[in-house]
Amino acid sequence: MLKQALSGPLPVADVLQSGSKEFLRQSLEPASNLDVWTKLYAASQTLLSAMREARVPEALVEICSNLLACEQLAIVKIEDQPKRVCILREEGLLPETRAALIQNERFTELRIPIEAPWFPADDGPEGAALAALGISAIVPLWKDHQSSGAMVLFKLLPQRSGFDDEDRQVLQLLSLFAGRCLRSEVHD
Repeated sequence: MLKQALSGPLPVADVLQSGSKEFLRQSLEPASNLDVWTKLYAASQTLLSAMREARVPEALVEICSNLLACEQLAIVKIEDQPKRVCILREEGLLPETRAALIQNERFTELRIPIEAPWFPADDGPEGAALAALGISAIVPLWKDHQSSGAMVLFKLLPQRSGFDDEDRQVLQLLSLFAGRCLRSEVHD
């Protein structure tokens, strides 16, 4: 639903607001998947508020920390000339993790998928090198078919062994909206 709406003429804030209303409606109805609707509603409202306050990077960190229980993450841009990783915002990264991310040639050559989170551990040999860096998930930051980078999620809280289906839906929402929100003005 949201992915189709993004291809239309509406500004990203309007599409996100519409989705947020649907998430709220679903979270108020008796359902077996109440937790996912609640998480999606919280994430969309956090992004909408952040767009108005021009604090989207901080909101993305908040969503990943609070809703996904991620202890270490980075919002990165991959520059073309020279090919390098620039960290725009980070949370909890250890110095060695930060250095490994910046210096990893495999990461700079990565073809970040459009509008879908990527889980290196699920991708066999292709993702093995990135999983070895401790990367749990990569959320693309795209707008209008132009990559602006990625959110790289590393270590989760110790009581978490990975992302469940609810987490993956929140990551899907972020892959659709995070890049657009980062590039948008208050009223798009």
